[in-house]
Amino acid sequence: MNVLLLRSPTSDVPDKYEAVFRTHGYSPISVPVLETMLVHIDKLADRIAEGPSVHRFTGVVTSKRSIEAWNQAVDSVVAQSRKNFIDREVRCGDEGKMSRGSIPFYVAAHELGKRLPRGLGPTDVRGGSEVGSAEQLARFILEDGDVPEPGKILYLTGGKNRDTMSKILNQGSVGLEELQVYETRGSSTFAHDLEDGLRRTGWWIVFFAPSAARHVYPALCDHFFFRRLVDTGEMVKVAAIGPTTASSLCDELGLRVDVRHAQTYSC
Repeated sequence: MNVLLLRSPTSDVPDKYEAVFRTHGYSPISVPVLETMLVHIDKLADRIAEGPSVHRFTGVVTSKRSIEAWNQAVDSVVAQSRKNFIDREVRCGDEGKMSRGSIPFYVAAHELGKRLPRGLGPTDVRGGSEVGSAEQLARFILEDGDVPEPGKILYLTGGKNRDTMSKILNQGSVGLEELQVYETRGSSTFAHDLEDGLRRTGWWIVFFAPSAARHVYPALCDHFFFRRLVDTGEMVKVAAIGPTTASSLCDELGLRVDVRHAQTYSC
């Protein structure tokens, strides 16, 4: 039996989801359904070039995706021939001003800090595996106690950002300025990638998120017959990761979900 996993395979070798299916005799294939696009790189590049003292930033919060944006913005700054001046500020700093290298960068996993560039990147990276969520990272920043007043933190975010971070930091009187540097969209190559992968018969299809399900369902219908809620025939089988995804498949797409990760919703 084949299993179509509607998500990007991880960099782990072997992929953890695919490995589990293979140990049980299935033949899995992962097809990415979403793609991340970097946005507002010019605005981020301006902030990097001007330095933290101009906007009174006393820290930066980053994630895996926003580090990619930071790196691209740094490349843009260097390409505009401002590197010499900025490098001088990073190395020495100006009296009465903060140097870029001196402000802390807070990351959800400490190893992410290794992806930041040298020269225009931070020398003070804080965080770790114990702060894997926005709530945990916000509380870590407050407990760290190294954000002096009247400074604020630059928060590099995505398009669908919850206000968890800002609420917690505001309660601790820490200012936060958000700058969206990436957004997630439906994959523009999904139909092509799907066709390349469909060289087999007999499929389970695993949905991981409601937004992804809505994006890929029309393309999937070109290749599969899905059982509707009222159907009883033997067609492609559907699995859902999480109750929200299961309810979306049932209520919005009218699909029968054969297996769900959390048994908190039935249809």
